[in-house]
Order: sequence, then C-alpha cells, then structure tokens
Amino acid sequence: MKYTYNNKTYIIPDNEIDIIMEKFKDISISEACEVYLSDKDLININEIEELEAKAKKNRIMTTIHGAKGEKKERKPREKKENPLKKTIIDILFNALKAKEDYFDAEISSFIVRNDEKYIDFTLNDRSFTVNLVEHRKKKG
Repeated sequence: MKYTYNNKTYIIPDNEIDIIMEKFKDISISEACEVYLSDKDLININEIEELEAKAKKNRIMTTIHGAKGEKKERKPREKKENPLKKTIIDILFNALKAKEDYFDAEISSFIVRNDEKYIDFTLNDRSFTVNLVEHRKKKG
C-alpha cells in the first residue's frame, strides 16, 4: 500500500498493516501506517510522542508495554472462624490423649498447630500430623 506522510510517499506491506490493526483494535488504517513508520524510524520523535499520547488516551499503551496501571492496596485477609473444625480438632486431640496406653508407647510432643487445622505429635520417635480439611459441596 502506498501511504503519503508529510508530502513523502512510503510503500507499506499490506500484511504489516493487517498485523498492526489486529494488534490494536481501535486504530485506523492511517494510524496503523504511522505506527509502522514509527517502528521503522521513518518519522520524527515529536510525531511519535503525539501518537503515544493518543495511544495512552485510548489505553493502547497497556497492551504495548504490558503496563498494569496503578495497583490497589489489598486488604489483609480476614480468617473466618470455623467452630465446627475447632470442635473436631479438640475431639481428636482428646481421643489421642485418652488412648495413649493403646499404642504401647508414650505420645510425646503433642502440639495443636492452628486450632482448626493441625495436630502434631511424636510416637516411638516417629512424627505424625493430623490435617483436618473441610471440602466444599460439589456443584450440580
């Protein structure tokens, strides 16, 4: 395709224009030609800055540079209390403590790590962890 810019004619391959127009959805053919010329350093810097300002206005620069804009501050995650899980951990802890004589050895270093999730203990120099996981209901 022949494209005239500042009284100078350039020949731009049609497939290059198609690629640029596909990449930037809201761009006209003349703007695609100008982008091609700027990529090939055939137009001056002032015109490139004007095109970049227009691209920023149309939010094209986020696509070009992968910019994400301003980041929002995240709120710290609030842990929800689950009294059912806490009760189950207490029951398991008490059951293991009560059946200590059943194992022919002393259960040592009983630790409830996270009162809704883990119980750690040692039996015959072997470490164990009980991990309580609540599963969501299946959809459908």
